[in-house]
Amino acid sequence: MGMTEKAIHHILGLMGTLRTEERERIYTAYRNRGELAGECKLCNKPPLQSFRFWKIAENSFPYDKIAEAHHMIISFRHVTESGLNAKELKEIGELKTGYINKNYDFVMEPTQKNKTIPEHFHLHLIVAKN
Repeated sequence: MGMTEKAIHHILGLMGTLRTEERERIYTAYRNRGELAGECKLCNKPPLQSFRFWKIAENSFPYDKIAEAHHMIISFRHVTESGLNAKELKEIGELKTGYINKNYDFVMEPTQKNKTIPEHFHLHLIVAKN
């Protein structure tokens, strides 16, 4: 039922990026202008939904090739994954099996080398296109 890692890499290789060409161009220009520098963009994202330790927010540069909706679940604390405490880990586990499972098709996390904001833990929440 689930895709193998090899199959996922094959698909990504064919697609090149999870964004459309236009969206990727906008995102690349944003990064090249240094707009990710300074204040953490995730800390300042307004929530669509809030929980005790987490918020769900829009992704400003969605994976629009594959996603009908692309949100992120972001810890309220500015912390890496290894810095999450037991309460935060418990709640995200509950959210994954409850709220996220009911409202999204995929939870995605880039590898460390591909994370744009590795210093603030977050996961990508995807509602797949039909």
